[in-house]
Amino acid sequence: MMNFFSKKGKQDKKSDKKRSDSASGSSSASSASKAVPTKPVLGVPLPVAVANNRCYDDVPLPAVMRTCIDYVEESGLDMEGIYRVSAPISRLDDLERQANLTGRIEFVDAHEAAGLLKRFLRQIPGHILLFGPYVPEDFEKIAETCKCEGDAICRCPAASELKKMLEKAPKEHYHLLAYVFQHALHVIQHEKENKMTLGALGVLLQAMFSVSRNIIKIFMMNAAPASDADPKDAAVYLFSNLPIKSTF
Repeated sequence: MMNFFSKKGKQDKKSDKKRSDSASGSSSASSASKAVPTKPVLGVPLPVAVANNRCYDDVPLPAVMRTCIDYVEESGLDMEGIYRVSAPISRLDDLERQANLTGRIEFVDAHEAAGLLKRFLRQIPGHILLFGPYVPEDFEKIAETCKCEGDAICRCPAASELKKMLEKAPKEHYHLLAYVFQHALHVIQHEKENKMTLGALGVLLQAMFSVSRNIIKIFMMNAAPASDADPKDAAVYLFSNLPIKSTF
């Protein structure tokens, strides 16, 4: 009998230990989910995000943002509904926590990368076209003068004037616009596969940057020349001096 109760006592102790370990694990997981980021990437001014999440090659953009773009460039340009189809909010919340706590993220598919990029852009405080001597309305006035028809490349003086203004932007602003709009151009160049037109993607970018369709059209269509562009093409391209550099 003594032995029987002795064994039972040991089993009870083991059970108690398992419950204690389980509770401790739950507590740790809960603490991790509530951890306060010391170097956040999302929801902070762009220069702060760059300082908190530096790129190994010193490109003045947060590494998380570039990872999002690289993932879509590699795996999502032909994916139907890219940037229109949303990843689950709970999953994007998890990715945001990862980015803010560790500065590193792992995606399951390109919709997650696209979703986190959209969330990052929406959460940047202030206006991306508010810098130096300019306010966003200055860019809008110039864009309104463009009379180029349809969704073609702007070949009037508006593109040249906007380029001069953008060249006075802080390096973080300029690089962000260059990467986002060259990437957006790549997306619509795969319209047959992904079903994303200039209009469809433009609406999303208008909301994220709080600018007009005129701005979006010129920034996207005049972002950089296509790979098969005529070398003699006299069009002005806004970001041709700053091609996207992959982190992969």
